[in-house]
Amino acid sequence: MDERAADHIEAFLDGSDASPRRRAGDDKRVRRPVELDTRVDWMAALRQEGARHARYGRAASVLLIELRGRPPGAEADRIARTMADVICAAARETDRVTRVGALSFRLLLPETRGRAARSLVERLQRAFRATPDGGSDDLVLTIDVAAAPRNGSLEDALAEAELRVAATGTLAAAIETAVPNG
Repeated sequence: MDERAADHIEAFLDGSDASPRRRAGDDKRVRRPVELDTRVDWMAALRQEGARHARYGRAASVLLIELRGRPPGAEADRIARTMADVICAAARETDRVTRVGALSFRLLLPETRGRAARSLVERLQRAFRATPDGGSDDLVLTIDVAAAPRNGSLEDALAEAELRVAATGTLAAAIETAVPNG
Protein backbone atom coordinates (compact mmCIF):
# COMPACT_ATOMS: atom_id res chain seq x y z
CA MET A 1 0.00 0.00 0.00
CA ASP A 2 1.38 3.42 -0.88
CA GLU A 3 1.74 6.29 1.56
CA ARG A 4 -1.20 8.26 0.13
CA ALA A 5 -3.60 5.36 0.59
CA ALA A 6 -2.35 4.81 4.14
CA ASP A 7 -2.92 8.51 4.92
CA HIS A 8 -6.47 8.38 3.57
CA ILE A 9 -7.27 5.23 5.55
CA GLU A 10 -5.81 6.76 8.69
CA ALA A 11 -7.87 9.95 8.22
CA PHE A 12 -11.02 7.89 7.68
CA LEU A 13 -10.43 5.77 10.79
CA ASP A 14 -9.63 8.84 12.90
CA GLY A 15 -12.80 10.51 11.69
CA SER A 16 -10.80 13.54 10.66
CA ASP A 17 -12.68 16.04 8.51
CA ALA A 18 -9.48 17.36 6.96
CA SER A 19 -8.01 15.76 3.90
CA PRO A 20 -4.71 14.05 4.72
CA ARG A 21 -2.98 16.51 2.38
CA ARG A 22 -4.25 19.53 4.28
CA ARG A 23 -3.47 18.50 7.84
CA ALA A 24 -1.24 21.00 9.60
CA GLY A 25 2.19 19.77 10.58
CA ASP A 26 2.09 16.75 8.28
CA ASP A 27 5.69 16.41 7.14
CA LYS A 28 5.08 13.09 5.37
CA ARG A 29 3.69 14.89 2.31
CA VAL A 30 7.16 15.61 0.91
CA ARG A 31 7.30 14.59 -2.75
CA ARG A 32 9.58 11.63 -3.20
CA PRO A 33 11.73 11.67 -6.35
CA VAL A 34 10.83 9.27 -9.12
CA GLU A 35 13.40 6.54 -9.71
CA LEU A 36 14.21 4.52 -12.80
CA ASP A 37 12.30 1.27 -13.15
CA THR A 38 13.74 -1.96 -14.45
CA ARG A 39 12.53 -2.88 -17.93
CA VAL A 40 10.52 -5.76 -16.49
CA ASP A 41 8.69 -3.45 -14.04
CA TRP A 42 8.14 -0.85 -16.74
CA MET A 43 6.69 -3.42 -19.14
CA ALA A 44 4.36 -4.71 -16.43
CA ALA A 45 3.18 -1.14 -15.77
CA LEU A 46 2.71 -0.59 -19.52
CA ARG A 47 0.56 -3.72 -19.79
CA GLN A 48 -1.49 -2.62 -16.78
CA GLU A 49 -2.08 0.87 -18.20
CA GLY A 50 -2.90 -0.64 -21.60
CA ALA A 51 -5.50 -2.86 -19.93
CA ARG A 52 -6.95 0.08 -17.99
CA HIS A 53 -7.22 2.05 -21.23
CA ALA A 54 -8.92 -0.83 -23.04
CA ARG A 55 -11.30 -1.61 -20.18
CA TYR A 56 -12.19 1.84 -18.85
CA GLY A 57 -11.04 4.25 -21.55
CA ARG A 58 -8.43 5.77 -19.21
CA ALA A 59 -5.97 8.13 -20.86
CA ALA A 60 -2.33 7.06 -21.03
CA SER A 61 0.73 8.23 -22.92
CA VAL A 62 4.33 7.20 -23.34
CA LEU A 63 7.27 9.48 -24.08
CA LEU A 64 10.08 8.02 -26.17
CA ILE A 65 13.19 9.99 -25.28
CA GLU A 66 16.33 9.64 -27.37
CA LEU A 67 19.65 11.46 -27.24
CA ARG A 68 21.46 11.19 -30.53
CA GLY A 69 25.07 12.03 -31.20
CA ARG A 70 28.46 10.49 -30.76
CA PRO A 71 29.59 10.94 -27.17
CA PRO A 72 32.39 8.62 -25.97
CA GLY A 73 31.41 5.69 -23.72
CA ALA A 74 32.09 7.21 -20.29
CA GLU A 75 30.66 10.54 -21.39
CA ALA A 76 27.52 8.81 -22.67
CA ASP A 77 26.89 7.35 -19.19
CA ARG A 78 27.32 10.77 -17.58
CA ILE A 79 24.94 12.33 -20.12
CA ALA A 80 22.44 9.50 -19.57
CA ARG A 81 22.56 10.13 -15.81
CA THR A 82 21.93 13.83 -16.45
CA MET A 83 18.96 13.02 -18.68
CA ALA A 84 17.62 10.54 -16.12
CA ASP A 85 17.83 13.23 -13.43
CA VAL A 86 15.96 15.69 -15.66
CA ILE A 87 13.22 13.14 -16.40
CA CYS A 88 12.85 12.03 -12.78
CA ALA A 89 12.66 15.64 -11.58
CA ALA A 90 9.82 16.40 -14.01
CA ALA A 91 7.93 13.12 -13.56
CA ARG A 92 5.03 12.63 -11.18
CA GLU A 93 5.09 9.96 -8.51
CA THR A 94 2.71 7.83 -10.60
CA ASP A 95 4.82 8.04 -13.77
CA ARG A 96 7.17 5.19 -14.67
CA VAL A 97 10.62 5.79 -16.18
CA THR A 98 13.09 3.28 -17.59
CA ARG A 99 16.33 3.39 -19.52
CA VAL A 100 16.06 1.17 -22.59
CA GLY A 101 19.37 1.94 -24.27
CA ALA A 102 22.61 3.84 -23.83
CA LEU A 103 20.86 7.16 -24.44
CA SER A 104 17.22 6.05 -24.67
CA PHE A 105 14.46 6.33 -22.08
CA ARG A 106 10.74 5.60 -21.91
CA LEU A 107 8.34 7.48 -19.65
CA LEU A 108 4.87 6.02 -19.00
CA LEU A 109 2.31 8.70 -18.13
CA PRO A 110 -0.89 7.23 -16.65
CA GLU A 111 -4.00 9.42 -16.80
CA THR A 112 -2.31 11.69 -19.36
CA ARG A 113 -3.65 12.66 -22.78
CA GLY A 114 -1.51 13.71 -25.72
CA ARG A 115 -1.76 17.47 -25.10
CA ALA A 116 -0.51 17.17 -21.51
CA ALA A 117 2.25 14.79 -22.65
CA ARG A 118 3.40 17.34 -25.27
CA SER A 119 3.48 19.99 -22.56
CA LEU A 120 5.79 17.74 -20.55
CA VAL A 121 7.96 17.30 -23.66
CA GLU A 122 8.50 21.06 -23.80
CA ARG A 123 9.41 21.17 -20.10
CA LEU A 124 11.86 18.28 -20.50
CA GLN A 125 13.51 19.93 -23.50
CA ARG A 126 13.91 23.23 -21.63
CA ALA A 127 15.25 21.47 -18.52
CA PHE A 128 17.77 19.43 -20.52
CA ARG A 129 18.93 22.52 -22.48
CA ALA A 130 19.60 24.20 -19.10
CA THR A 131 22.13 21.48 -18.18
CA PRO A 132 25.78 21.71 -19.28
CA ASP A 133 25.27 18.80 -21.69
CA GLY A 134 22.12 20.34 -23.15
CA GLY A 135 24.01 23.12 -24.91
CA SER A 136 26.22 20.70 -26.86
CA ASP A 137 25.95 20.78 -30.64
CA ASP A 138 26.96 17.11 -30.75
CA LEU A 139 23.76 15.93 -29.04
CA VAL A 140 20.23 16.04 -30.39
CA LEU A 141 17.34 15.40 -28.02
CA THR A 142 14.37 13.72 -29.70
CA ILE A 143 11.15 13.08 -27.82
CA ASP A 144 8.13 11.43 -29.42
CA VAL A 145 4.71 11.08 -27.82
CA ALA A 146 2.65 7.90 -28.03
CA ALA A 147 -0.86 8.64 -26.78
CA ALA A 148 -3.48 5.93 -26.69
CA PRO A 149 -6.36 6.88 -29.02
CA ARG A 150 -9.90 6.37 -27.73
CA ASN A 151 -10.55 3.38 -30.00
CA GLY A 152 -7.00 2.03 -30.13
CA SER A 153 -4.51 0.45 -27.80
CA LEU A 154 -1.62 1.99 -25.92
CA GLU A 155 0.63 -0.80 -27.18
CA ASP A 156 -0.23 -0.01 -30.84
CA ALA A 157 0.39 3.71 -30.27
CA LEU A 158 3.77 2.86 -28.71
CA ALA A 159 4.69 0.56 -31.61
CA GLU A 160 3.90 3.33 -34.12
CA ALA A 161 5.98 5.82 -32.15
CA GLU A 162 8.87 3.34 -31.96
CA LEU A 163 8.76 3.09 -35.76
CA ARG A 164 8.81 6.89 -36.09
CA VAL A 165 11.78 7.14 -33.72
CA ALA A 166 13.62 4.37 -35.58
CA ALA A 167 12.98 6.10 -38.93
CA THR A 168 14.22 9.41 -37.50
CA GLY A 169 17.34 7.67 -36.19
CA THR A 170 17.97 6.06 -39.57
CA LEU A 171 17.54 9.42 -41.29
CA ALA A 172 19.86 11.12 -38.77
CA ALA A 173 22.48 8.38 -39.26
CA ALA A 174 22.22 8.75 -43.04
CA ILE A 175 22.65 12.53 -42.80
CA GLU A 176 25.63 12.19 -40.42
CA THR A 177 27.42 9.81 -42.80
CA ALA A 178 26.56 11.84 -45.91
CA VAL A 179 27.77 15.17 -44.50
CA PRO A 180 31.52 15.19 -43.80
CA ASN A 181 32.62 16.81 -40.57
CA GLY A 182 34.68 19.94 -40.83
